[in-house]
Amino acid sequence: MGYKTVCMRAALMLSAALFVPSLVLAMPSLSLSEAERLARIDDPATLRFQELAEARREAAISASQLPDPMLIVEVMDVARDGFTVEDDSMTQLRLGIRQTFPRGDSRRFASERELAMAQAEEARSSNAERAAIRAVRRAYLSLYNQRAVLEVLKQSQPLFEDLREITEREFASGFADQQDLLRAELELDRLHDRLLNTQAQESAALAQLSRWVGLEAVARPLPSDFPELSEPTGTLLAHPLLAAEQAIVDAGAHGIELSRQGYKPQWSVELTYGTPTERGMGMPDRMSAMVMVDLPLFTRQRQDRDLSASVHQREAAQYAWHEQVREMQRQLEESQARWRQLSERERGFVERLIPQAKANAEAAEHGYRNRTVDFTAYVRARLIELDTQIDAIGIATARRLEQVDLLYLLGEDA
Repeated sequence: MGYKTVCMRAALMLSAALFVPSLVLAMPSLSLSEAERLARIDDPATLRFQELAEARREAAISASQLPDPMLIVEVMDVARDGFTVEDDSMTQLRLGIRQTFPRGDSRRFASERELAMAQAEEARSSNAERAAIRAVRRAYLSLYNQRAVLEVLKQSQPLFEDLREITEREFASGFADQQDLLRAELELDRLHDRLLNTQAQESAALAQLSRWVGLEAVARPLPSDFPELSEPTGTLLAHPLLAAEQAIVDAGAHGIELSRQGYKPQWSVELTYGTPTERGMGMPDRMSAMVMVDLPLFTRQRQDRDLSASVHQREAAQYAWHEQVREMQRQLEESQARWRQLSERERGFVERLIPQAKANAEAAEHGYRNRTVDFTAYVRARLIELDTQIDAIGIATARRLEQVDLLYLLGEDA
């Protein structure tokens, strides 16, 4: 292999090494709205409830139909001693059809009950979509939080490295003792450990978000600004979970009406056409019609019990609705209280604490360089500034996470 060939390959490898990071940097950032859109695509939970709703609608159509007619084929009055059908003038071949008509309006109520359950499945599908959006928002905010903390730690690393260098110079000049030098190295090592811990949490957040948006999307960078969420605009009573519970209550009401149909008779109509097997006798063909009706006379142990069971089921569904309302109301009140408190704390960090911590650190650094502030006070000021920035990121994230829960409970404009 010639020298020119080696140089050419090395140049190509170097170009590729420089080109790949530029491609990563050129990738569009993954916004929160884009992550939500990706989470909505082919969500298994949402699709499952949609299929169940479609199954209920198909069952409603089936329940509204008459039972299939029955075909009757009969050999009538066969002689016992010969079992022949050709030489007996009494034997007949009969062909008929029977149609049964279910009790009262049982078909209509059975169909309406299935339609109500289809509405319940549709509401569960809407709730699954809301839950998916809540999950992807929480995962996105968690990843954003870890990357923001990671950026603060990386920006602080040169400051602590400068602190160690300053301490080394002061120690060499006799203006600092060995404990100050060890403390500077310790704080730098602790900062490195925090970096490693935050990177591990970032990897976990990446894995959680990739479950919703995919590996390709999660590899994209995030926007520089903290994501903002829309304000809740709906009401708790319009939540899909409550709609699903209400649909079950409605299905229970239809079940009560269906049970009441058990007190009504069921009818069957039968038409038959008979012909004699011995044609030489000149006997004519015959037609028959028959109406059958059952008599629900003894209802105490069946119809009464069925109706009572349906009433209890409907009442249980109503209690389940009230229980769901109480639980969601509790969640709403707790989230609103935490959201208001975190909003106030976030304003406090932005308007007062972060500027004060930064000014305090700069003043401590200036005093330490002029030997008017000791080493311990300077280190404490830097750590306070770092912790204040990280706490501000955590509070901003927590406030948005509470808002995510509020949006799940109350809904928002599309």
